[in-house]
Amino acid sequence: RAHLAFFLHDEVIVHAPAAQAEAAAAAIRESADAAGHLLFPGSPIDFPLDLAITERSAEK
Repeated sequence: RAHLAFFLHDEVIVHAPAAQAEAAAAAIRESADAAGHLLFPGSPIDFPLDLAITERSAEK
C-alpha cells in the first residue's frame, strides 16, 4: 500500500508498490490541484507539479 515517506517544504516522497505507482501519482496530482484551489480560490495562478516515478529518489 502506498504511504507518505517524507514531506518537507515543497517535496513529497511516497513509497508505493510498482503496481500502484501510477494510481499514487494520480492521487498526488489531484490532491495538489485541490489544495491550490482551496488555498487560492479563483486565482489565475498555475501551480506546476514536477512528479517522477522512480525506483530510488536519487534517480529523479
